[in-house]
Amino acid sequence: MKKITLLFSLIAVVFLFVNCNKSVIYDENVTFPDNNWSFENKAITFEASLISSEKPYSIILELEIIGTLNVNSFYATFSTTTPKGGNTIKSIFFNFDNPKEPYVKGNSPNVKIYRLTVYPKRFFSETGIYTFEIDQFSNKADNRGIRSLRMLIENEK
Repeated sequence: MKKITLLFSLIAVVFLFVNCNKSVIYDENVTFPDNNWSFENKAITFEASLISSEKPYSIILELEIIGTLNVNSFYATFSTTTPKGGNTIKSIFFNFDNPKEPYVKGNSPNVKIYRLTVYPKRFFSETGIYTFEIDQFSNKADNRGIRSLRMLIENEK
């Protein structure tokens, strides 16, 4: 009887773990050499194979910062290209001076992860490969201190 109870408990834990992770349908991270999102690599592209859906999703970006940046804010454009070639462009903004800017504590005291919801309710009406490009605004300057850029697509909560 103990073995059956243990087996059912194990199955329940695995089931809960799998269902908890289903909210993220896309997760990719780009790490920058020498913690520097350099001007030469100013545009970062993510490609996601998505299925059309009538329910909305959230598109989220996370900037992992190490140390202190030499800027107070970070501007970029976020463009989406659909499988059939439709394109939308949106300006995005990270404010590093705002103590209320949402961030997740990094794995050390010197690391912060700034989280920005680009689209809280984005619908994907086409099935296929979507291309997302984040193009940083800079005056041909490097962005030392940016360790990585992560993009997530989650089921809207």
